[in-house]
Amino acid sequence: MSTALVLQMHRLGDLILSFPLLYYLQRHTSCRNTWVVAEPAFFQPLLPVAPSVTFFPAAQGEALAASQPFELGINLSSRLAAARILAGMQAGRRLGLSEHEGALQVYGFWQLYRQALTQNNRGNPFHWSDLNILDLAPDADIHATGYMLPRPAGTGRVGLVLGASEAAKRPSPHFWARLARRLAASGHMPLFLGGDAEKDIGKETARLSGLPQADLCGKLPLDALVGVMRRLDLCITPDTGPMHLANWLGVPVLNLSLGPVHARETGPSSPGQWVLRASMSCTGCWQCQRGKLSCHGLFTAPAVARVAEDVMRYGDRLLHQPPALPAGLELFRTERNDLGLHQLRPIGAKRRCIRGLLEDFWQAFFLALYQPNRMPLLEPAFAALAESPLPTSRLITGLQAVCTACARHVSGKTPLSQNFWRSHPPLLRLVAGFAQMWLENAQASPRQQERLLHDLHILVASLKQQ
Repeated sequence: MSTALVLQMHRLGDLILSFPLLYYLQRHTSCRNTWVVAEPAFFQPLLPVAPSVTFFPAAQGEALAASQPFELGINLSSRLAAARILAGMQAGRRLGLSEHEGALQVYGFWQLYRQALTQNNRGNPFHWSDLNILDLAPDADIHATGYMLPRPAGTGRVGLVLGASEAAKRPSPHFWARLARRLAASGHMPLFLGGDAEKDIGKETARLSGLPQADLCGKLPLDALVGVMRRLDLCITPDTGPMHLANWLGVPVLNLSLGPVHARETGPSSPGQWVLRASMSCTGCWQCQRGKLSCHGLFTAPAVARVAEDVMRYGDRLLHQPPALPAGLELFRTERNDLGLHQLRPIGAKRRCIRGLLEDFWQAFFLALYQPNRMPLLEPAFAALAESPLPTSRLITGLQAVCTACARHVSGKTPLSQNFWRSHPPLLRLVAGFAQMWLENAQASPRQQERLLHDLHILVASLKQQ
């Protein structure tokens, strides 16, 4: 039996986002024996709900990698220790970041694409969990990834996940307290959820709301949190580890997507979940560049309470009877497209926004760049974009400029500057950043560089003909 070794040495959310990959490895590849190196504090409480793989503590990663040959090694971590483990292991195939004698390289088209998203994710149309799998699914059909469809428990309980890894990603205790009071007044039972880091937020929210019995922050080990979540009718949560846990468990989620996060990239990934976000041009930034977090002010307790009530009362009927949203907020339903890829369906929008159309275009573009037989996806995506106010001629001209600069780099005439991708307008940085990473990757051979140029020219030529 072939064995795969997966290195996932990050936080709770990152580990849960790797569960679809682990599920996929066991059911759709020859690697039915899958070993995972992760942090025990995260994987041990999740063993009852995780895919049936074998977990090992991160401290054993180096010894484990040297213990035997593997058919496949995948590094999903950004730690240099994990990159060195991947470089040193005996594997038939490697994916992810690798480091050997000071040289960094990335194995895999989609793993390199993901590395290129650092501070450059505007317009990214791929979910993080999908990017974990795409190098193993050349036909991009990733429907079967183990997700459970969301289903309310019928208890009247609503979980409010108070914290997130960054303050910019989470609402204030005043917001949570107002929301909790409104939910309680409507007959629901709010529960404040969080770990030790959220103890103070939990106490303050309980004090402000007058609901001390609702505060469970820091009082539940992770395995107990699983049990509580399974008894919820809805989990209202920012982008954080417990959100991914609720999503994996099949708990209905209303994701408050605020701050420097992009719901199409790291929001709830199973079909049938809900995302509420600000309709601002900067939504989905990597890091806020404004003087204040303007998106936070749009999330008011009355507005969120109304959406939560409608989600619990009407469910799928909201697809045909959209709720009335205040100006500045937009609601989405998560779903999977024909290829099994995550996408957001706008609720109540009379027409697709330019941003969504551009993301769909980039999805088709990069799928075709990876797998030329996906070229038929590009024509309808570009045609839809051409009907929007976006000047597609500027897009084509910009793509030609990227191709020209890459060609001069490969020929040795003009090396790419360190800030090559930043020198392009935001419209083009996704492809400029990827091209720069591809050409500068330590793994890249002259043949691979020529392949990128060839495929880029073909795609741009096909767009010019439309």
